[in-house]
Amino acid sequence: MTAAPVAPAPATAAPSLPETVTAPPRDAARTAVVLLLVASTVGWRRGEYFAGSVDPVVAAKGLLSLLALAGAFALATSGPPRRLGTGSVWFLAVLLSGSVLGALTHGTLVASTLVAVRVAVLATTVLLLLRASTTGQFFRSLSWACGAVGLVAAVTGLPSLSTGRLAGGVPPLSPNELALLGGVVVAHTAWRTVLGEAGWRSALAGIGALAVIWETGSRTGLLMLLVGVAVTGLHLRRARVGLVVTGLLLAGLGVLGVVGTGAVSGFAERGGDGTSTLQSRFIAWRASLSWAHSVWQQVLGGGLSVKEIPVKGQWWHTQPLDSSWVSALVQTGALGLVVAAVWVLWALRGAWHAPRPQRALLLGLLVYLLGRSVLESGLFDATPAFLAFFAASLLCEGASRERLADDLRSDPIAAPSPARSPS
Repeated sequence: MTAAPVAPAPATAAPSLPETVTAPPRDAARTAVVLLLVASTVGWRRGEYFAGSVDPVVAAKGLLSLLALAGAFALATSGPPRRLGTGSVWFLAVLLSGSVLGALTHGTLVASTLVAVRVAVLATTVLLLLRASTTGQFFRSLSWACGAVGLVAAVTGLPSLSTGRLAGGVPPLSPNELALLGGVVVAHTAWRTVLGEAGWRSALAGIGALAVIWETGSRTGLLMLLVGVAVTGLHLRRARVGLVVTGLLLAGLGVLGVVGTGAVSGFAERGGDGTSTLQSRFIAWRASLSWAHSVWQQVLGGGLSVKEIPVKGQWWHTQPLDSSWVSALVQTGALGLVVAAVWVLWALRGAWHAPRPQRALLLGLLVYLLGRSVLESGLFDATPAFLAFFAASLLCEGASRERLADDLRSDPIAAPSPARSPS
């Protein structure tokens, strides 16, 4: 009787490195790249605008942007790319091209071309990062970078509280710029809370960022942030008991503080200036309707380097535009304004149709940024607001919707917990 042959033992596959070993270095690299991006887009000098001359500050910011681009390229080519739409790229290309053509006859060709190139570099970097990152990974890095830069600026700028509004020390951010960084942190914290992923560290970061925003006196920023957070909160399906109790307790304490101290009225009046800042904005906005001296300028604008506009009938001669939409009209003309408006509506529509977990972030963040853009410049410029807006716009596209579904399966931050089911 012949014994049955013994089957050979199956070959043992070579052990692969677990994700917990490979992910942290990649996450750290991504965060470092985003930190370079944020550092290169915040203001390094207060009250000064780029006029075309290259000095050490301009060169240093340009170098940081190129380093971020190189880092994003390395991340994007080190693994399989994630699918991403390119419609936002075409909208941006029309805006930048029109602004350069407008600057051709306005006398700001060199300065505006350099700004356009810089914005293009930032947009390319964001696109490459999103090809190498999930939604949760990118915005976690963006929140961390904004929080880190904002924290350093707020701590070093504490002496500015004596003037009534907290401003940045290093870097010397204006109060509204500092509030924007804090707003990104709060928006991300609200999203994590809706997903049930926020812990005590996220809560402390969000509360600290809110405190910084309050001290900056940025009224528009705080109001639109609350609206954006409310939009995000509408996506909360089942509120945990602890979250409800904490929310009610904080709301009660807030009401007592407001009633007892008159903090809201003091915040709104901001040292007694009341609505004077809005009235001064109206002066520049009215001037923007008649600033162009040719049809070419009316259609294509004067270039992205135009940050101030001449005003008449005042004791001052020029004034900052102080609105992303008025800036779009002056810098990119009527054509650019229409393109920007269509772009924004298209992005909002895409955010509305995104999967529920990511919709909570993208829609709330867009509402915050777009509401803020009415009274603040920078939505279509080299600023942290542009980084957040362009990233959200890319992810909102129909061509990106499939990758959003993939993100839900691969990203524990963006995916709902087992107790919840995605819509």
